[in-house]
Formats: sequence, structure tokens, C-alpha cells
Amino acid sequence: MDYATDEERVEDLKRWWKENGTSVIVGVALGLSVLFGWRWWGDYKINQALQASVVYTQLENAIQAKNSEQINAFSDELKTKYADNSYAVYGALSMAKMYVDENKLESARDVLQWGSSHVQSLEQKHLLNLRLARVMLELNEIDKAYNLVNTADSGQFVSVYEELKGDILVKKQDLDGARMAYEKSAKMRPLGSRPGAALQYKIDDLAKSE
Repeated sequence: MDYATDEERVEDLKRWWKENGTSVIVGVALGLSVLFGWRWWGDYKINQALQASVVYTQLENAIQAKNSEQINAFSDELKTKYADNSYAVYGALSMAKMYVDENKLESARDVLQWGSSHVQSLEQKHLLNLRLARVMLELNEIDKAYNLVNTADSGQFVSVYEELKGDILVKKQDLDGARMAYEKSAKMRPLGSRPGAALQYKIDDLAKSE
């Protein structure tokens, strides 16, 4: 369209703004809110991670110092304030190790089960599965331990899962199954590496029972 004068352009612009100005403002406002909302969310997650890392470090120090009051306080803080953060799961793993060292296996099992329901990564999932299965095995919860390692998607941890499966099958008196699991564990180790002394001893010990 040709415009005769600048005044006509101005008048057309005024009319367009009158008809569309509100929607433009709303659109810009929404765009800015999304932009700054994502930026705020990113900053929030970073701050949460930093705060959780501080509490996790405090928990580790309290465990080293054997300060039960601080241990409980920092552990509870990780669970209540930062349950959706990886540091809370690592805190659960640290607590479980402490309980195992103190031979409080039921407490170790419970905290690992809490961690299992809050895993943030595949690596954490495998760590929790393996440690939880070992604790269950020590508690003689053999079927639960076996189901945990037998149904897990073991991925790159297959060798570790198979060795633990062999340990569980020995307890179940399934020596043939245990032998197969141990041999698979040895076979699935990283290329060029040999079975560890403990695994080789288990394989040799089963061979003697034939």
C-alpha cells in the first residue's frame, strides 16, 4: 500500500496498536516470563545443588567424627529439603555404609530403600541395587536380594551383578547356577582384565565341589 504522507502512516500505526497492542504486550510479557522463568529455575537448581553439597559435606564430616546428633540432623535435612537432589542419594549411601560398619543391617537396608526411591541417575541406581542386595543377603532375605539383581538392567555393571548373583545362588544351594554366574562375571569383565582374586577363588572352590 502506498502512503501519501507520514501522517497517514502514523494514523494507521495508531489504529493497529489500538487493535493489537494488548495482545502484543501480553505476548512480550509471556516471552519475558518464560525467559526469566527458565533463568530463575536454572539459578534455583544450581543454588539447591550448592546448598545440598554443603549439607552432604557436613554429613560426611559428622560421620567421620561419629557425632550422632549431627549425623541425624544433616541426614534428615538432606532427605527433607533436598530429596530430589543427587546429594541426598549419596548421603543415603554414606549412611548405609556407616550402618553396615556398625552392623546395623536393618537400618542400612531401610536407608538404601529410601535412596532407591529417589535415584537421580543410572549410576546411582546400580550402586543402590548392588549395595541393597548385599545387605539383604546378609539379612538372609535371599529371595529379595536375588530378585533385585536378577531383574535389574545391569548395563556396564553386568560383571558385578553376576558375581553377586553367584553369591546369592550359593546361599540358595544352587551351585550350578552360581558357577554359571561366576563364569559369566569373569567373561564380562573389561577387555584384557582378569578376574579378581576373590572371584577366582569362588570359581575354583565350586570346581572342587564337582
